[in-house]
Amino acid sequence: MKRLREICLSPWFLIAAQILLTGAIAVGAVFYPYVSVAAYRLWKVVLIDLTFAICSGMLFAFTYFQKHPDCKAWHLDFPFFVGAGVFCALFFGGQAIAAHYAQPSLVCLIGASVALAFDLACVVAQDVFAVRRDRKFFLLITVPIVIGVYIGATLLSLATLPHGLAFKSLSKDRHAFAVASAEEFAVTDADKQAVTDFYKKYFDGFETPVFDFSLGGDSFRSVASQWAHRSEADIDTNIDRWYYTNPSALEVCLEVVLYEETLTVEWTVYLENKGMENSLEITDLYAMDAVIDVVSPTLYFSGGSNEANDDFALYSRSLGKKGYTFSAASGRSSETYLPFFNLCGKDRGATLGIGWSGDWTASFSHTDQTKVRVGQSALCGYLAPGESIRTPSVAVSLYAGGNPLKGFNRFRADIKRGLGDRAKESNMLMFAGAEGQDDTSRADAAGTREYVAALRSAGVLDALDYAWYDAGWYDTAGTGAWRGSVGDWVVDTQKYPGGLGAVGAYLEEYGVKTLLWYEPERVPVTSNLFKTVSATAGCERWLITSSCGDALWNMGDAEACAYMADRIATSLLENDVFYYRQDFNMDPKPYWEKADKEFYDGRTGFAENMYVTGEYAFLDALLNRVPDLKIDNCASGGRRIDLEMCRRAVPLWRSDYQCKKEETDLSEAAQYQTYGLGLWLPYSCITNPNASSEYDFRSLLGGYVMCYGDVLFYAKDSYVGFVRDYQTLKTYFAQNYYPLTPCTPRENFVAMQFGEETAGAVILYARDGAKGKKNVKLNGLSENKTYSVRTIEGVALKNATGADLMRNGVTISTEERTAYIILYSEE
Repeated sequence: MKRLREICLSPWFLIAAQILLTGAIAVGAVFYPYVSVAAYRLWKVVLIDLTFAICSGMLFAFTYFQKHPDCKAWHLDFPFFVGAGVFCALFFGGQAIAAHYAQPSLVCLIGASVALAFDLACVVAQDVFAVRRDRKFFLLITVPIVIGVYIGATLLSLATLPHGLAFKSLSKDRHAFAVASAEEFAVTDADKQAVTDFYKKYFDGFETPVFDFSLGGDSFRSVASQWAHRSEADIDTNIDRWYYTNPSALEVCLEVVLYEETLTVEWTVYLENKGMENSLEITDLYAMDAVIDVVSPTLYFSGGSNEANDDFALYSRSLGKKGYTFSAASGRSSETYLPFFNLCGKDRGATLGIGWSGDWTASFSHTDQTKVRVGQSALCGYLAPGESIRTPSVAVSLYAGGNPLKGFNRFRADIKRGLGDRAKESNMLMFAGAEGQDDTSRADAAGTREYVAALRSAGVLDALDYAWYDAGWYDTAGTGAWRGSVGDWVVDTQKYPGGLGAVGAYLEEYGVKTLLWYEPERVPVTSNLFKTVSATAGCERWLITSSCGDALWNMGDAEACAYMADRIATSLLENDVFYYRQDFNMDPKPYWEKADKEFYDGRTGFAENMYVTGEYAFLDALLNRVPDLKIDNCASGGRRIDLEMCRRAVPLWRSDYQCKKEETDLSEAAQYQTYGLGLWLPYSCITNPNASSEYDFRSLLGGYVMCYGDVLFYAKDSYVGFVRDYQTLKTYFAQNYYPLTPCTPRENFVAMQFGEETAGAVILYARDGAKGKKNVKLNGLSENKTYSVRTIEGVALKNATGADLMRNGVTISTEERTAYIILYSEE
């Protein structure tokens, strides 16, 4: 025992123990965010938690031993448990507090940092006590080692995973795309063959399903040949359905459709228990678990909307064996990343879109081919008799060649196809809202008449498509605030004595329709809706409550979903609404987790699955009941953008960064959003509450445009010019899109091109420091055709062939904070 004590007190043992224990904690810290958020597995989280606690207890006990080297061995049990207990209190307590204020990925990083900080404190204390006892201990060596481990592990945890705070900043965000002719961007036989091959491999028979899941621990693919098979084709919709049924009557249905005009394959998988008993446990349900024939690709992905000046920024990384796993983290699909991806190899590429308005996951890796997995982030449990679930929808398109812009424009075209008549270029003006406008005195019926008069006087009333009425149009007398009265939807008759229907009828006399704001899913406890439903027998599952405030309307309950659809549809019809604006100002994930326990027997992810499915049924019910209805998808500014929502709605308020009136870069942020989100969506919209100059207004140009009504009274001339610019350009924005320069907060000159090979427009933004001559090379033109190039004001710049414009470009002289519009057309 004496010899063992001497070994334990030796400097080399101390250093070895410190390195071993700190190394174990550092490894856990690196993988903790990944297994907690991006690829959640409970047993892995528990394993890391135990590693943290045990190592921390040992470090604390070893610290006590260095201070009291004469203590008996069994005396170390007490400091071990004290150390482990203190650590757990800090670790779990800190995460519990942080969960109320931060995103899950950041919460995990805070937890990992707590573990590393506790580790560092113990090691430093050990060295201090050891040096006091014997000067030969290497305090100046061991402390830097531990600090290096601490910093290195933290940086790794921040940088190497998609949910790390530094992942985006260490990804490439400055892209200069290659110029190519219209002929190179055109659909080729190689494009068609690539999509045909993909379809035949995964959707032309039962042998190789594109999806997979585990049933009772067995992979579906390993037993699929033992299941009964049948198929059917819907001639009207071109949907093919492939059915698999096992002996216990669990039915799997794969719905797939090939859209030939955009060469896009889209599918969804449904599971239904048609038996009389609970099914075996379903886990690892992936709508896509397949390979795509793209070699050595660069993976392009975009950030989400997080109220930042770089929302929707485009990033890229080379894809290798290690791969990356992306996911949503809080229950809103595009808060962290957009669920859209572009894999571009040397000779072939593929785009992928995910339709899931909740927490999705997508993993990519590459060896000889590109491996892709897509699914709901977490789902585990049995299906009760008669119960069904579904996967996210997935859309894949393959393209020949190595230019990612071909894939981006194919993706945009498919989004436009899916929206059909539900999207059309529109000019909007906010007549009333609870926030954003400095002057809210016109937020009533009389104010509407003032706006109409001002528009007529300015000569732009005939160019207005929609009058926008945001939050606050309803009676707020019970709470005194627009947030607290959400859900009641009773028109404030003090503001609108004849109701909004009368306002809508008045506007229609001038050819203007009404857009109206709602938020059906968030139910404040102060609202009459909450009080009524919570007191009604039989409605216990209609609301998912929280001790933190607002309740969540449970779209996963069929009766609750139908009730809300009827309530909103009735209000839309009564108020003569043509554009339904749906907001969603809450993170639903904690509510879904609570509902899993209360309503679904603890089955992970089932509340989310039912809710998201119900959300789509709710929106479809509105579209079916209200003639020619169009939908705006807001969700705190662009935080629920995904394939399914983009089949039904357009994000007209794409980022809440524009709510920050104190910021001085709102025009640049709007440019950034157009640049990044425009790669995926042909339609979106935003405004700038501080817009006053031509530069500000031209920064808002896009498929849809919107301004606060105040501009008519403080920046009328600039607004009138803006409207005329939009009327000239509006059809171009839903056509092809070519970024002509990089676009980051670091750039002082940004150029974007919209249109087709026959005609289009280039918008150039000369930011601070951009004075001087600038040259831009156009893209996507026909090499042998001749084009006329002029400014929007009519000044001729150049007559040249497409080849010349793509090779030599157009040169203009710029001034700082000025926006230029160049038009081109085929002669």
